[in-house]
Amino acid sequence: MNKHKTFSFYLTLLIFLSNLNFSYGQTPDGGLPAGVIKRFKHGHSVYSVDISPNGELLASGGENNSVILWNVSDGSKRKVFTGPSESVMSVVFSPDGKLLASASLDGFIRLYDVKTEKSLKSFSHGGWVKALAFSPDGNTLASGGEDHDGTVKWWDVSVLNSSPIKTFPGHNKTVESVIFSTDKRMFATASRDRTAKLWDIQSQQMHKNLTKHVNVVCAAAFSPDGKLLATSSRENSIILWNVSSGGNITEFKIQGGTYVYAEDLTFSPNGKYIALACKDETIRIWDVVERKQTLTMRGHRGAVTSVKFSRDGRRLVSGSRDRTVLLWDLSHFNIVQHEPIPDPNPSPDHPVVLDIDTTPPNISILSPTGRVVPPETEQLPIRGQITDENGIGVVKVNDREVWISANGVFATTIPLSGGDNEIRVNATDIYENIGTKRFTVERPVPIDTEPPVIILDKNVETDLTHQNAEFTVQGYVTDNNGVDEVKVNDEIVPVSVEGGFAVDVPLKKGENVIRVTATDIQGNMDTASSTIIRQNLGPKINILEHELGLTRGLKRIIVIKEANTEIVFEVKDEDGISEVTVNGKRVLVREKDFKTRESLNERVSLNYGDNSIHITATDSLGALSEKRILIHRPPQERKDYALLFAVEDYVHWCDLRYPISDADKVKNHLKNIYGFETELIKNPTKAEIIRAIRKYAEKIYDDDDQLLIFFAGHGYFDETLREGYLVARDSTGPIQNNMIQNAVSHFWVSGISNRMDCKHIFLVMDTCYSGTFDDELVMRGIAKHGSKQLTRGYINQIPEYTTRRYLTSGKIEQVPDKSKFIEAFLSALESKGGEDKILSIKEILSYMNHLENPTPHAGGFGQDESGSDFLFFAK
Repeated sequence: MNKHKTFSFYLTLLIFLSNLNFSYGQTPDGGLPAGVIKRFKHGHSVYSVDISPNGELLASGGENNSVILWNVSDGSKRKVFTGPSESVMSVVFSPDGKLLASASLDGFIRLYDVKTEKSLKSFSHGGWVKALAFSPDGNTLASGGEDHDGTVKWWDVSVLNSSPIKTFPGHNKTVESVIFSTDKRMFATASRDRTAKLWDIQSQQMHKNLTKHVNVVCAAAFSPDGKLLATSSRENSIILWNVSSGGNITEFKIQGGTYVYAEDLTFSPNGKYIALACKDETIRIWDVVERKQTLTMRGHRGAVTSVKFSRDGRRLVSGSRDRTVLLWDLSHFNIVQHEPIPDPNPSPDHPVVLDIDTTPPNISILSPTGRVVPPETEQLPIRGQITDENGIGVVKVNDREVWISANGVFATTIPLSGGDNEIRVNATDIYENIGTKRFTVERPVPIDTEPPVIILDKNVETDLTHQNAEFTVQGYVTDNNGVDEVKVNDEIVPVSVEGGFAVDVPLKKGENVIRVTATDIQGNMDTASSTIIRQNLGPKINILEHELGLTRGLKRIIVIKEANTEIVFEVKDEDGISEVTVNGKRVLVREKDFKTRESLNERVSLNYGDNSIHITATDSLGALSEKRILIHRPPQERKDYALLFAVEDYVHWCDLRYPISDADKVKNHLKNIYGFETELIKNPTKAEIIRAIRKYAEKIYDDDDQLLIFFAGHGYFDETLREGYLVARDSTGPIQNNMIQNAVSHFWVSGISNRMDCKHIFLVMDTCYSGTFDDELVMRGIAKHGSKQLTRGYINQIPEYTTRRYLTSGKIEQVPDKSKFIEAFLSALESKGGEDKILSIKEILSYMNHLENPTPHAGGFGQDESGSDFLFFAK
């Protein structure tokens, strides 16, 4: 009986899966959406579009490995360029419209002559190419993509050889976008390493590293004047940056869902609007001056991947995974270009002459008009206008950079304290001339004669009888103008921002007067008191908190992430100690009559959430003391997924009896013991296996997330090709040349698993010849994979390393239908990893040491890093 599971590496297919969305369909024939002039049917998912400078041509590139040139006037195809062998990720016209460039996943950049419609030359980038941009003079082409050192490369379009003229290192992951500013001073890059970077063209050095984004930075675009840079990220945000200073001016959150991020963005020619190509099938228009979204355009039926304005600003072209390109008339939405558009490439006969200005910007304060505000004013709106003939660079109010509109108007708010408040407005123009405006605003301070109000908790009552040696006094203090000091029995105690306080006070036998005083910043005082009567004084219990970690808040709440901890404490009593318990469990006391016992300890297990620890101590006279502490174990933030396949009913192979029941048991253990999100696919065809793995390839994972893929069923090994196969329900039997059809190769599954965004992946296979997943084993070598001892430091460092591990039920051999391998695997899961409740791969393997003929095989593959592991955390 053949069982088999396999994985393989196809770089192109992985990129296809990362962009595929099965809910998107091609836009049907019929009427055009509102505002759309024409629909161009590309035929496959579109990843990039551009419109020629004269507005007469469109270019689109996408999944069908070709570049299509369209006539705008009648919507016809003018030319189809078929050079690329993989998906085209970027198309761009040169500034003069004479050249068209494309970038594709086969690693090549190609140049085409628009007039003759011929291919001119190609450049080899060295990895996937996703980003492409012409310099403003059209002489240089910049490319970025999957380069191992995160570089961007410059190419001379007039030279036939394929060597870059300049390489810019800096990113450590795939470059998603590259763009030049039209003023020829800067170019920008955006990357999957969550950063964007500004580069100075003249010095060819990095100008600023922009690090505010917390997820993949998808795209970048300069404003027409080169002063602003907009970037989009997968955390659903658009950030507007000041190019000169590198400071972020504003951040725009895209509403509508968890992953409604912009895959592309572009400025309108007048700089007033930004168009966003969003994953939720929309195009959103953001007003840069008003700093708000003003329009949502709907027409595509798939994620919008690319968007470009025409040179005159009257039209917009968009590409989508719905396999179409749409041309929009912006006048339909009352978005019209009013300002004249400067020529980004002035004629050499009429060069632009710049006069160096030494006059600082002029600053006018529009509000406030008065210099005295009501006492209750906490936030003061500041509004003004900056004028300068040569352009404004940076405006700061009290050293904080603020956003300015196209006409120089700025608005912000500043906090006010009582008395005089100095406001400083600094404005810097593009020649670094600085203008300054200073003025003072007075916020009168009212005379306060009201004392603070003390509110004690109801447990602090007069004539309260208490048995413990300590008592927690807690309550709240309120005052309109601020509390200066709170004392309990003449000892100053800390107070929270909300006015809460809590402190433990010692109690002696008999009456104990608790006196609380509170003083505000004006010296007004309030007093509250209570009397506590303590009887039957028991032993004193002290928790050694420094042994447990930091406390949280005002009460004794200790935060510990581990599944168990050691409670360290001391017990003292002048009459001697007879018994000590922790959560009802008696702690061993060796000396019967000791006065003081230092550093008692007891290990306790912790559940997720709050854990109450109850300590009791009884002295030799029978007096009882109690101590309660609260330990909080934060819930796990990691998500664990399990995708399971089980095949036992075959069309062309003999049926099996146990795969589905085995997979059901594994699924239930992963879900019930370890909290995995599980999905079991029974008797899948080849297409269903590929579809399911694609779905998990499309998921967006956090760094701590884990994915386990399990397969049970027949397997097959091709002796000639030295390749193993996973046998699906519809796989045919071996026919000519020992080949089978509709089977899934190890090579394919290992490749797609290796390229998934999920950082930690574990493959478990119960199939015949499953050991052929290991290339070294297939070539009759011996794979060596080490493992580390499961220490706390090792567990903490594991999430930092990429995990690509596998475990197979055998090597190059057949395995029985009733699997001893599964029995051992289930036993390992049932163990919960022992006392620490963490099960590692090494611990799983210890349950399989006795298995022979077949013998399980384990190791790493692909981008697996030394020190990685796949951990099962029991609930």
